[in-house]
Amino acid sequence: MQLPPELQFLTPFLLEPGHELRTAIWLLSDFDNNSWTYSFGYKKPLVLDWNVTLSDGSLLTAPKNKDLLIGLKYYLTASTRNRNGYMEETNDLKGAQLQQFYSTCHIIDYLLLNDQRFKLSTYGLAGLTEGNLIEILDTIASESSMDESIYDWTNRLRSYCLNLVDSTDDALIEETLNCRPQLLIVTIEQLDQDTLAIPYQLVPRVRAALYLKGLYHRQALYGNQPNSVLIAKDIYRNTVFGERSRKSIHPILCYNDNASTFEREYPGAPVASEAREAIRDTTYSTYRRSLYNLGILHELGIPAPAVEDLVGADRHIPKLSTVGRFRTLPSDLVFKALRQAIEFHFEYGNELTRAICRIAIECKKRSISPASLTDDEVRHFCGDKFRKFGLKKLSLASRTMGQGHDGNSIKGDSPQYFTSLRANSSLLELISVYIGAVQITTGILMARRVSELCALRTDTCLDISNSFLLFLNAKSTRRLFGHRRTEARPIEPVAADMIKNLVKMQKTLKRVGFIPELQTLFATPSLKAASSLTDSSPYVFNRNLDLFCDYFETPLNSNGERYYIRQHQLRRFFAMLFFYCGSFAKLDTLQWMLGHTDPRHVYRYITESTEGTILAGAKAHYVAEQLHQGNTESFQALADLLEYKFGTKDFSVIDTNDLEDQIHDLMKEGWVEIEPEFFTDHQGKKFKVVARLIRTPEVA
Repeated sequence: MQLPPELQFLTPFLLEPGHELRTAIWLLSDFDNNSWTYSFGYKKPLVLDWNVTLSDGSLLTAPKNKDLLIGLKYYLTASTRNRNGYMEETNDLKGAQLQQFYSTCHIIDYLLLNDQRFKLSTYGLAGLTEGNLIEILDTIASESSMDESIYDWTNRLRSYCLNLVDSTDDALIEETLNCRPQLLIVTIEQLDQDTLAIPYQLVPRVRAALYLKGLYHRQALYGNQPNSVLIAKDIYRNTVFGERSRKSIHPILCYNDNASTFEREYPGAPVASEAREAIRDTTYSTYRRSLYNLGILHELGIPAPAVEDLVGADRHIPKLSTVGRFRTLPSDLVFKALRQAIEFHFEYGNELTRAICRIAIECKKRSISPASLTDDEVRHFCGDKFRKFGLKKLSLASRTMGQGHDGNSIKGDSPQYFTSLRANSSLLELISVYIGAVQITTGILMARRVSELCALRTDTCLDISNSFLLFLNAKSTRRLFGHRRTEARPIEPVAADMIKNLVKMQKTLKRVGFIPELQTLFATPSLKAASSLTDSSPYVFNRNLDLFCDYFETPLNSNGERYYIRQHQLRRFFAMLFFYCGSFAKLDTLQWMLGHTDPRHVYRYITESTEGTILAGAKAHYVAEQLHQGNTESFQALADLLEYKFGTKDFSVIDTNDLEDQIHDLMKEGWVEIEPEFFTDHQGKKFKVVARLIRTPEVA
């Protein structure tokens, strides 16, 4: 029916469902095409190819499979809609739509990969029973990674690699290993992380076979690593989505031409309370909703699983992983790291940023890259202070034209590299340590999410008075069409001073033409190229933190693992500062950080600016540390309850993290509440932290 112009807005409500679902905001091709291009704001559209071969040898696009093909197509276009139209966007890349799109693509691929067992080529989607649907959900729930649960990536990759070695000429493999001996090097770190389970002696041959087939590409993290997209094209030919999507990297297959693959001096201490072996319940809900969405095909008159089978599967509850708790760093470690970060800034911050600016100015003047400078020139531009400090060269990880060597300087082995790092041998590593110091100070005092800190823009992160940090709230996109809300929080002068130093550095680099424009605040000079700044990202952000921890040698735990600081751990520590200020009033630094104000006002600010789960974790960790140290005076009732429930009152023998978990569970289950108790004495307004029982064992 053709509506008059003034009523055209009603057209979408009068369309048949089948007509409306032939389009989607992400679909750039005609619905009937056998190859779709799509985009969720990508720079270059991607492809979904429906020309896959089924178990009976026929193509999915063949006339005999018409109902199956059109059912899968409609199933996918319907995935990004809800009852109110297109799903509400939750971030700049249409996050909610993208999650539903991915989950539906994964389910389609799982059906195609198991076509023979599900007999899709014979019975189509209508042949799927409740048991089949529950099996799909159980499979999805079995692993935290879809690479493993849906695509069985590790097992398939292992088989692919071993078959590739068998089909590759032995003489070519030997010749490749002789010409590229770096393929033979398997590091301790790679063996420790190995989950691929290829026999150790075969690893170099597998690498050689992959190299001969052109399946390596260079990446920052692992050097030369297998191109998982190219490999997936071979392994997952009978999928729509999986053959063109990246898969996880197995470090055992990676090698490096001119540097070791190590990133840290020691293995990292766990940052979560337990590994997530199964899928999280929120992620599972997304996949369950996607599977149930097969029911839309009934509205279109297309064969689909029976409604009662879909309902039965939707009611299925598999064993899911709970959200793991992030481990809280030991308090003395964070206090010490904060002190070291601030002292490093005051002692070397300005000189470091000036040194990199002087080098940039000289390189622009001579139209050369920093790596072209000799070691003597680097030391000259850095000044006497850094020569005395131990500085010898531009970088430990880049090829340079250093005097007295052939220009092939590399990282070397791990002990040598980290000894040189702590000996202040290289400018770029020191700059990264300094930026890590600024990240730690800002991270502790502002308690922002890592995504918010990575996104800080150099030219807009501080207000005109330099008293407020301006950031895009990562959880503020609801009803804002994917845009984040800009928010402001007061920032301590010392953190603002550190940030201003980075801002001044970037403005100088831009003015001399070293960088074309101001970048993210924590953009860091590349340790290998040295000719630009690399925008901040979770990888760059964490690498700076790792270098800081290795430089200052943060402690090792009982397993020989180093505490590498992460921002999500520092967010909790912000709230803990309040509790420690109340208990250790003689710590002048903490008094200064929170100011000489009414503690009630400070606590109100903390509760308003800190999420409930983070605040609860801070309370639990603070009390756990106090009990572990034997300070039970304010927590006697809680100590009695812990003794009743866990059979001991000697809390020094219990790991602090385990004790924290027990207290956190008691809070969550409604046994106890932990709050500050405010009072005024002859010295002024004070508080102490107390634990009150809400329930008692007798009542429970």
